[in-house]
Amino acid sequence: MRPSRFLVLLIAVLAACDDENDLGLGVGAGERFTASMTGAAVRPIPVGTTATATASFVVKEPSIGSSTSSIGFEISTSQLTSVTAAHIHLGGSAVTTGPILVTLFTNTNDTTITASQLVGGSFTEANIGNGVSLDSLVRLMRSGNAFVDLHSRSSVLSIVRGQIVPNGGTAPLDRFAVQSMTGAKEQPLPVPTSATGSATFELLAGNSVRFDVKVAGLTGATMAHIHTAPADSVGPIAVTLFSGTTATGPLTGTLANGTFSGSNIELPGMTLDSLLTLMRLGRAYVNVHTSTRPNGEIRGQIEPVSVLP
Repeated sequence: MRPSRFLVLLIAVLAACDDENDLGLGVGAGERFTASMTGAAVRPIPVGTTATATASFVVKEPSIGSSTSSIGFEISTSQLTSVTAAHIHLGGSAVTTGPILVTLFTNTNDTTITASQLVGGSFTEANIGNGVSLDSLVRLMRSGNAFVDLHSRSSVLSIVRGQIVPNGGTAPLDRFAVQSMTGAKEQPLPVPTSATGSATFELLAGNSVRFDVKVAGLTGATMAHIHTAPADSVGPIAVTLFSGTTATGPLTGTLANGTFSGSNIELPGMTLDSLLTLMRLGRAYVNVHTSTRPNGEIRGQIEPVSVLP
């Protein structure tokens, strides 16, 4: 999906979910936001570093004689001597990289960073890329669906990163979805079936993952698992999501929901962190088995998302 289409859909979902219509009232002057950046928040693979950074943002009213609102910002760093760029990106915490919305800092010559304050300033709607309005950016910041990252020459992606949230708020953790499970996605051969399914996953505080698996028109479900492999391969079982003592069905609705943690991972040597990394890379999938298709009737890859469907 093109970034511009993804952004339109994401903002539409956020607005639809806003029961109090807070998102549709325009920018709020004085609103403050923050992002706490660490290497642990870098995706898809966390960066091992003790360096940290903090970004703060405030929505400003138009100055006298102007009708243009702006957002002031400041970024401070700790234990960082090399920073080549700082950006605001579109995306939730599980997304590896998203479109750059605002460039906050550039240092193309990689001049050594000596001061704790990296940069400060302000930007207006004219400085926001990808056709995003200032109001839309504030919506993304309110919901934790934009992030700040700092780049250095030593890191291909980011060296530290953090989601932008309202002051005092908590950033949403990683979210994933299987948008569609079908028989056509089974490997090594597709399965002729009209059954379909979907699944969502959300990382919770305390290192557990909440899951929900739904199916439609599925008869005789016996098991559902997370497996580790790309879309064109068959991989081992990592987590059991459902195991029925008797075949269930026909079923349209929730097959299984609950939570799992690292202790539920069945693949020897795999940790929850390593499983989450595979999920961020699209290298894990859900497979639902039935009594007539014991190797799997419907399947779909797990992908990172900003908003759960």
